[in-house]
Amino acid sequence: MKVRKEQQAKTREALLRSAARLVRERGLDGTSVEGIAADAGFTKGAFYANFKSKEELFLTMLDENFAAEIDRMDQALSGRGDPGEEARQAAEEFTRYLADPEWPLLYFQFAAQAARDEDFRQELATRCRAMRARMVEILRRWSADFPAEPPVPLDDLAAMTDIMATGYIAEHTIDPEIREELLPTMMGIFFLGCQAMAVGWQPPPKVSERQAGSPPEAAASRSSGAGR
Repeated sequence: MKVRKEQQAKTREALLRSAARLVRERGLDGTSVEGIAADAGFTKGAFYANFKSKEELFLTMLDENFAAEIDRMDQALSGRGDPGEEARQAAEEFTRYLADPEWPLLYFQFAAQAARDEDFRQELATRCRAMRARMVEILRRWSADFPAEPPVPLDDLAAMTDIMATGYIAEHTIDPEIREELLPTMMGIFFLGCQAMAVGWQPPPKVSERQAGSPPEAAASRSSGAGR
């Protein structure tokens, strides 16, 4: 029984690896059950012994990647160190994870499929919401020692963090020359700002002329004229 389970686990892992490679090359629509099984060196029967459909396999890939990502965040934001530094370290772990381009390319294939397929979009959205719900619990522990409550609800904080990471993935996928340290720096600034706002700091008000839409040069000209 143990040998059989180990063999099944190896078969499942091989199918997932083949699916990941084929999806990156052909997209979700261009990847078939037959192609996945053949690439992994198995029959369709072996595929269906592990997954009900290619859609189930794709969602399994999502679940495993999301779980690995949130586990890294859980370890980095332990709440035992300086909050800003922990946020930066969490982002550094994330950028090291992205050094392997497999997941970003897969993620955007999933996103493209979600734009075309409403059922798949709902499945992807459900998983994204579940990941952010776990992020909320991590952030609640991480911010427990703040001198005051975070300036925005934790579910919004989790969404903002997710948006920053996803935006970085998109830009880095398009332009790999974007410096890897930008995401840790951005995350550090963001969370330090949250800390500061929790104790009452607010960004300085804008110059009234700029709020009204006046160009800086016009404002300077008016100021000079007022002194004459």
